[in-house]
Amino acid sequence: MLQFSTFLVLLYISISYVLPLYATSQPEGSKRDNPRTIKSRMQKLTIMLISNLFLVPFLQSQLSSTTSHISFKDAFLGLGIIPGYYAALPNPWQFSQFVKDLTKCVAMLLTLYCGPVLDFVLYHLLNPKSSILEDFYHEFLNIWSFRNFIFAPITEEIFYTSMLLTTYLNLIPHSQLSYQQLFWQPSLFFGLAHAHHAYEQLQEGSMTTVSILLTTCFQILYTTLFGGLTKFVFVRTGGNLWCCIILHALCNIMGFPGPSRLNLHFTVVDKKAGRISKLVSIWNKCYFALLVLGLISLKDTLQTLVGTPGYRITL
Repeated sequence: MLQFSTFLVLLYISISYVLPLYATSQPEGSKRDNPRTIKSRMQKLTIMLISNLFLVPFLQSQLSSTTSHISFKDAFLGLGIIPGYYAALPNPWQFSQFVKDLTKCVAMLLTLYCGPVLDFVLYHLLNPKSSILEDFYHEFLNIWSFRNFIFAPITEEIFYTSMLLTTYLNLIPHSQLSYQQLFWQPSLFFGLAHAHHAYEQLQEGSMTTVSILLTTCFQILYTTLFGGLTKFVFVRTGGNLWCCIILHALCNIMGFPGPSRLNLHFTVVDKKAGRISKLVSIWNKCYFALLVLGLISLKDTLQTLVGTPGYRITL
């Protein structure tokens, strides 16, 4: 059972990420994709982030029990924001292990997305009119991509993975904790935090109430599930926050797998017949098989590729 003071800290961390999003006097403040709104929100969130990097460890140090008291320094270092620093180890500086953990987590994600990754490669190899550099320019070099692929993964993982998990670990006796609690209770805070998008959609008036409700419920569900993944990674890698950030960023880049881009190009954009059409049809079937294979293999890759024995957070 959570103590009331611990619950308040958890609630504060969750709300403190959402409140700055609406602390704006701009008339277009409710339109999240307006560049001025994005800049304003990122500035306010940055201020809140810097404040919480000191406030949350301070609260953890003040509220931790006398039998398992944690200092402000240890609470701060335990957030995992310093690359290569493993706070729980006798020799905390383990940069080679840090790189190893990152590499293994990326390998796990590439296995999950093996279908879309191979489809991307084949599309650019077999379509002479395509340009990886042009795709990169249009996809990444703008403020929306900076928010989605860099700023959001960093800030959300610090707030909703690092700060929430370390609050559990530092303020609740480990004898009263289970891994299931660590993986899913903080993830629920992360999922529910996305409910504010319903307010934005209502303000814009571009969707029906039923559509907004269904979209919001689905978003809460998949963000809660994704939160469970990043909490698992944080624990298994001994508090390697940057593994969670990289995974979050790559998942945002990849998104939900859609139809084969190669198949769409050669069946809709530049329709081919004969042998090429048959080969594309075969690839399309292979693509969906790889999607299923990547999902099925996730359970095994999580166990084999995420973390190293001796570096994990134990209860």
